[in-house]
Amino acid sequence: MKIVPPHKISTEIIDIIYEAKEFVILVSPYVNLSNWDRLSIEIRNAIKRNVRIDVFVRNEPENSKSWEQLNQIGVKARLVTNLHAKFYFNEKSGLISSMNLLSSSNNNSIEIGTKLSDEKELNELKKFVKDFIIINETTVQPSKEDLYLSKEKFTVALQNFLNYNLNSPTRIFFKQGTFHINTLNNQFFLNIDKTDNLIELTAIVSEKEAEYFKVNESNYFKSNYFHVELHEGKGNSYNTIVAYSKKLLSNSFLDNLRVNEKKELIYQISEYLSTIKKLKDFSHQ
Repeated sequence: MKIVPPHKISTEIIDIIYEAKEFVILVSPYVNLSNWDRLSIEIRNAIKRNVRIDVFVRNEPENSKSWEQLNQIGVKARLVTNLHAKFYFNEKSGLISSMNLLSSSNNNSIEIGTKLSDEKELNELKKFVKDFIIINETTVQPSKEDLYLSKEKFTVALQNFLNYNLNSPTRIFFKQGTFHINTLNNQFFLNIDKTDNLIELTAIVSEKEAEYFKVNESNYFKSNYFHVELHEGKGNSYNTIVAYSKKLLSNSFLDNLRVNEKKELIYQISEYLSTIKKLKDFSHQ
């Protein structure tokens, strides 16, 4: 066993592929070959030498680029649930490392690796693949909906969902730091607290609608996701019903949210808008 410093890790991985005569096992949750031409070339060359190449990557919708890029160079990625381990080996040598097969990790990160060449150690890696990697392998990719949400801009996904779910023409645009949502013949405002990663949704309501809300709030707003308040206008300002999210998002940039977060937020926004519409309608009966 030998410790490999950061600047030599990528070279060790390339050597493992270059020197392989029978097989190469690459276990890396995330793969990005975009700016790592040497890695792509060596994998292609190994394929030409009839070396068996098995690449195991993490199975999640946000990671589709990993297997798509591998497919482009002739390798069918093997998908593994909850994969976090990273190691690489052939029949003669191996490397256990903190580094994914990412060009960004190769260029920017401080990584560490352990080089293996002992037959017993390599056999232990083979056993690990059999006992822990392959047993969690799946052939079921994320759904088309999840893959779509992982790649599409949040506002586009939200607009499409509202169009369909609310059965109302919807337009979303960004202006002066606020997302404007025009739908259900109303305009709503979406703001993000980028310090705490919280969402604020605002609807303008009339005096009559505000009075109706005071009496009937509990009949309409039952979500555990939002805390809803009435802000009564003063002077020339409008009355507003504001929904404050109780749940912190993982990121203040909505495009960078994980798929499950996007799903939940899109659904909750839709429910809030729909509820406001119902409240407005009933307040005028």
